[in-house]
Amino acid sequence: MLSRFAKNTEEKESISTLPTKGLEQNPHYFSGQYEVEVSPSSSPTNSTAFVSSSSSCATSDLTIIERMVPVTKTVFLIRHAESDENRRLASLSKSVKGLGRFRIPKKEDVIASMELINVPAQIDSDVSPRGKAQIDALGRQIEKDDFVKKMGIQLVAHSPLKRARQTSEGMLGCVTAKPNVSVEEDCSANGKKKYPCVARVVELPILSERTPMEWLPINHDAFTQRIAQFEQWLGEQPEDVIAIVGHSQYFKSMLGLPKKFKNCDVWSLQFDYSIKMTHESVKNEINVTERAEKQKLLKQRFQDVINSTSPFRDEKKDETETETETCRELSDSDRRESSEVFESDKEIYEIDGVRVDDVKLPRGWRDLKRHYTYHPSMEGL
Repeated sequence: MLSRFAKNTEEKESISTLPTKGLEQNPHYFSGQYEVEVSPSSSPTNSTAFVSSSSSCATSDLTIIERMVPVTKTVFLIRHAESDENRRLASLSKSVKGLGRFRIPKKEDVIASMELINVPAQIDSDVSPRGKAQIDALGRQIEKDDFVKKMGIQLVAHSPLKRARQTSEGMLGCVTAKPNVSVEEDCSANGKKKYPCVARVVELPILSERTPMEWLPINHDAFTQRIAQFEQWLGEQPEDVIAIVGHSQYFKSMLGLPKKFKNCDVWSLQFDYSIKMTHESVKNEINVTERAEKQKLLKQRFQDVINSTSPFRDEKKDETETETETCRELSDSDRRESSEVFESDKEIYEIDGVRVDDVKLPRGWRDLKRHYTYHPSMEGL
């Protein structure tokens, strides 16, 4: 017999007067952060509490043992597959870097960069052809591993943006239906729930990626408010194992990470929802992290300027480094983004050179672990 009670003394007192009649042997109750075991008085004498029930409601004594247990949920965070917006921004970045080195950009990069003029299309873009390949490859692997069932995922929540919806459908077999949207507008519009263990699939507007307006200082509170609302929502759900399909900047800011997750990465964390949290506390933690990140970036750029103007530069070395960098750009589809997490040669997941298991996370988040990441070699599997 298992039930849950809010953590307060009144309810703990009500537990202690429960009659033994009808109770199973050594049943357990949960009261906030406490696991409460109720058993007959014949239990071992080292129990922490002994209560005699009144003759009117019970015929034997009870022993109550309280143990502290964590109040946590397992949360899987999944970044959407590469979108057309990601592809266009990557092309723009390559074009700008090429011009900085007096090289003519490729025609396809220029065309893709020009598509960025259509701002609404970038905010809610479909997955790119490469993104579809990522979804197919990881979706097959997740299905092969029976990941959703083995992890016991009970609830899937995704952003309303098309790239997140399409990723959720392809990788987890779960997405909400959109009756008023045609399949031509959004290929995931019909909805889907593939696994019986998943009790619910929901769409959360508060999971949307940070908008251009929310990057402005005057609207920054709107973004941090959404993160605070999401963490509160997590704690209020009855499910204990939840999968979230969302966006890189959103996850990065929420967890205070210096790097973004890669497209289609699957990470898990433990979330202690008993920790008191307000919008003000979330905002302050995000602001501190972002200020530190900006200072680090400015310092790096300043150092780059000093190095580039130094009279002691080794020109032959500079030429070698430029050639090496050019070779790396030729295999752009296989390179690691400097803004994303990476895996070291020793198979240790790192973020900015720090082992993932050593990364300090804010508020109730802990135990960051990566389960899946995309690699082009997976496409043939």
